[in-house]
Amino acid sequence: MQLLSVLILTLGCSSLLQAQQIPSEEYCQVLLIGNDNLVQALPKGDSVAIQLLTGENRLRLSCHLNEQAIFTFGKDEILEVNIETTNATVEQVLSNSPSYLLPAGTFQMDFVFLTHHEFLQQFSWLSTATFFNQNLINNITMGAFYGLSLTLIFYVFFMGKVLGDNRFQFYSLYIFCAATFFLLQEGQLNIILPKHSFLLSHQFYLLFAGLTVVTAILFIVRLTDINQQWPRLTRYFLEPGGIAVLLMSIVMLLLDHNALSAYIGEAMSKLTLVLMLCIFSLVALQTTAKKRMASWVLFSLGLMVIAMFFRTILQDLSPFLHRYALIFAFSIEAFILAVVVLTRVKNIRQDKIRAESQASTDELCNVLNRRGWELRANQLLNQQRLNGGVTCLLYLDLNDFKQINDKMGHDIGDKALQLISAEIEEQLGLDEYLGRIGGDEFVIIGHFKSVHTAKNFVEKMQINLRQYKLKIEEEMTLNVTCSVGYKIFSKAPNSTKDMLILGDKSMYHVKQTEKKSTLKVLC
Repeated sequence: MQLLSVLILTLGCSSLLQAQQIPSEEYCQVLLIGNDNLVQALPKGDSVAIQLLTGENRLRLSCHLNEQAIFTFGKDEILEVNIETTNATVEQVLSNSPSYLLPAGTFQMDFVFLTHHEFLQQFSWLSTATFFNQNLINNITMGAFYGLSLTLIFYVFFMGKVLGDNRFQFYSLYIFCAATFFLLQEGQLNIILPKHSFLLSHQFYLLFAGLTVVTAILFIVRLTDINQQWPRLTRYFLEPGGIAVLLMSIVMLLLDHNALSAYIGEAMSKLTLVLMLCIFSLVALQTTAKKRMASWVLFSLGLMVIAMFFRTILQDLSPFLHRYALIFAFSIEAFILAVVVLTRVKNIRQDKIRAESQASTDELCNVLNRRGWELRANQLLNQQRLNGGVTCLLYLDLNDFKQINDKMGHDIGDKALQLISAEIEEQLGLDEYLGRIGGDEFVIIGHFKSVHTAKNFVEKMQINLRQYKLKIEEEMTLNVTCSVGYKIFSKAPNSTKDMLILGDKSMYHVKQTEKKSTLKVLC
């Protein structure tokens, strides 16, 4: 019986000790004093949205925690935070957003917020490990975003410098302002510059919002040529509208937080959305007209418009999208616009090459004109100066060609010139170029390893020219003779002008000494 009593006593003490070791359930709850005194549960790891009123708001936090935890909230619209507590010690944690280390145990504290307008604020508490892991992931992600932005800023800026196109500078400025805006929104500067309250203030954040809008408008209207297609709309609405948004942000920077600044902030958001919708509509019109790259710009603008809806109108629908939709949209837009910019660079180069080709090509015969031939000739002369060898010039003049134009018409004469130039060009190889420098005068230049190979080239061309058999029309034949002079240069002459003078003299000598052309073209 005594043994049974000892066993019962031992079991009772063990149960009591185990009960003391089992932790009680953790909880936190919040109460916005003065707002119907409604207590709301704050689940661990989840956020609760509470409507804060204009002016001072007192939020009472009551918790029972088994271990330390973090209480955190956003600071976009909060001007000042004070904490009142009697039975707990609270330490602020260096983080992107206002975060406080809560002690283990049961406690109660008041957070006093000062706001300049009514808005929905998110509050949450979570374990220290979860909090620091989430912060680390967020900072790494945003660090990659800032790195991408910085790369685009410098790359496009210097690309614009090289091309002399200020549209690229506007793009760099836009990316810089937007990246700074998101840097202030996400709060990475809170970690780097925790004591610089002005740089971290809501007003400074809004200033870069205004700068982002105006630089985006200046860039987009120039990238898409809206300023040229709709100059009045750009001059009297889009650009002044962007400047108005910037001025609103400057006014808010100077104003004390009050109802007026809240109204200005709301007007600023709505005007930004209107301007984006207007530009979106104009780019949509360009897309329907199949303007080059307009569909890409339209897609990126569509993402930004959707993000602005979550920012200005649907902010209560999804707090996550309210905060991060712009970042996602901007990241995609920055990539797409970078592709558009690079494509524009490519198109500019192609247009430049095409323009140079057109400026260097004879429209009738589709061979080099005098300008184009001289460019190629100078390249070959430089090649000769560097690598040695010889250059050879053939100077061709069609005899009595004016009679063909006078008797048979210029159409027949033009056709003859086209056929002759096409046949000659087919005989040319690498580093051999044909050019038309006058009405019926052609020149050929080539670079060769030796005088012997140059003479072989001359003989080959003379033979090939004699064997021409061209047909202008079904029952039309033409006898066209050609005087051919040539000059071989063992040393590169000073200029193409000197070459042409010597080649012309050689051709004139042939014309005078030969009564009949050494070259017959049967047509």
